[in-house]
Amino acid sequence: MTMRSQEQELSQWLQRLADDPANAGNPLLAEFEKLAERHGKLLRQFRKIAKISDRLQTETKDMARQQRQFVLMVSHEFRTPLAIIDSASQMLELEPKLPVSVMSRLGKIRNAVQRMAHLIERCLTDDRLGTAAARPSSFDLTALLTAMAAEVGASSPGHRFMLLGFDRPVPIPGDRDLLSVVFSNLLENAVKYSPKGGAVRLELSVGDGQVTIQVADEGIGVNAADAARLFDKYFRASNAAGTTGAGLGLHLARSIVDTHGGGIAVTSEPGRGSAFTVRLPTVRRVAAVPPAKGPSP
Repeated sequence: MTMRSQEQELSQWLQRLADDPANAGNPLLAEFEKLAERHGKLLRQFRKIAKISDRLQTETKDMARQQRQFVLMVSHEFRTPLAIIDSASQMLELEPKLPVSVMSRLGKIRNAVQRMAHLIERCLTDDRLGTAAARPSSFDLTALLTAMAAEVGASSPGHRFMLLGFDRPVPIPGDRDLLSVVFSNLLENAVKYSPKGGAVRLELSVGDGQVTIQVADEGIGVNAADAARLFDKYFRASNAAGTTGAGLGLHLARSIVDTHGGGIAVTSEPGRGSAFTVRLPTVRRVAAVPPAKGPSP
């Protein structure tokens, strides 16, 4: 029953009471009328609130759609000039007589291009998570993490990468591309927030139907209040002001892990590093189908 029909029914009920000769002079009738008037006012206020709420939901959906379209447009428009800049930088690096100072500047240009490309990819991934589910397929997590650690380690000579539990394949169901975003972000953060170098520990273990991956560093760490918000969208820790970042990577990591039916957590202490723990199921979870009922006896 709608609020308008409730108001009409209440009005009709009061009218029947007033028309009944047995209620003539009944002092309670006036009180009922006052209560009905207040109730009617409340119902009208609720109707206004419901209309405002519907309008706000529609406007929010429109704004989210426009934001997605803008992100997609800007991301695609940026990709071409970034590719041109990166290609030109690579060509210049092949010149045999370039001064050392120029080579270092070219390296900075290429690093900046890679950061922009990663940011664009994460924006596109965020949009994809909002519009589609992960595409599961079985792949070897050990091989993926080994390759990613080698790639990040090659560009970070000041860090020691320690891989534990990587002695056998670990096949898991999941979207390999999306999970690559999770672990590339964790490994890159382990390096980025350990400016003085040190060990980056990557540990893999399997048990109880799940695989556990921990990425630990010896970097700057964060306090407890910041650690509780690290996975919030656009949040950056109070001691990360001097480090580049958009506060999107860990939010995406949690969204992707949640999409895969897993979980992610962090333990950290200022000055002593951070440890991120990801848990993922090793078997695809399928909703149980009730058995078909046979004919009644």
